[in-house]
Amino acid sequence: MLKALMVGGALLLAAGAAQAHYVWIERDGDGPARAYFGEWAEDLREKKEMYGKYVGAPRAIAPDGKELPVTSGDTHIDIAAAPGDVRLTARFVTDKGTAILYQAKAGRTGTAGRLDLELVPTAAGSNSFVLMLKGAPLAKTEVKLFGPPKWEKTLRTDEAGRVTVQTPWPGQYVAEASHVEKASGTWDGKPYEQIRHVATITFAAAP
Repeated sequence: MLKALMVGGALLLAAGAAQAHYVWIERDGDGPARAYFGEWAEDLREKKEMYGKYVGAPRAIAPDGKELPVTSGDTHIDIAAAPGDVRLTARFVTDKGTAILYQAKAGRTGTAGRLDLELVPTAAGSNSFVLMLKGAPLAKTEVKLFGPPKWEKTLRTDEAGRVTVQTPWPGQYVAEASHVEKASGTWDGKPYEQIRHVATITFAAAP
């Protein structure tokens, strides 16, 4: 009985962690990129046994819209090199009928969104972004910014969907936003009643 309770509790914790997790991309310049599933601020990068359940069949997208090759590693997904901003999407449907759509981007050179939910810079390299949901600004939405040294700040977009972030230290920053869309359909043969979009952007601040 105790063993069953422990197993059940572990499964619940895993499910809760998956809901809180996000996908982000790390890269150096225009070289190959790596996508991770977990919590950047906590240095938590789930291994394939975990991320494979929630980040199945990921698609990497180059700035021109073409798909990039991906391969699965122990704690990450390798994405082939491409100039400019690189994006990755992955999705799954929970047993409770919620579709989770992970959307990640590395870089802030482009000023046009390609993902359903995306933080789009107002100018190349800008610290000001517009959170776009399917091409329309998303107002009054929480945006979490993570940066060195494992610093975190919660912001909100304004009425025009705009948010400006501060980068007080040089190094890598990750911004994360989410939104629940009331929509029904079927993915991979599984029905859903709503879509939870989880989007990140990773960029570097110069010294």
